[in-house]
Amino acid sequence: MCKLGTWTTFDCPTDKVDEAFNWLYDRFEIIGGNVRKVWNDHDFGPYPSFEIDIPSDLEEVDDDPYLMEGEELDEETKNQIEEKDKWIEEANKIEADYSQQFGDYL
Repeated sequence: MCKLGTWTTFDCPTDKVDEAFNWLYDRFEIIGGNVRKVWNDHDFGPYPSFEIDIPSDLEEVDDDPYLMEGEELDEETKNQIEEKDKWIEEANKIEADYSQQFGDYL
């Protein structure tokens, strides 16, 4: 498993780290994502981050495929792109809620 999230990284709060992790974990579990707490090295000492992984079946979906003039996407590809877009939309809502919930501690 890679150290960085396959979708993004969220800053850990300076306080309420476990509460924030559990909050994120519960919400990303609902949409099929995964949250990991990773310890990162720094000159001032290690610090945690939350690494967010997109579901593996959506990770490889090319949501901006190169098409030649006149080419069209097949239905399966269109459905995969729609599914990925929907997941990202839900993940963005979680991120906004997370910032509102724990922003005072970031």
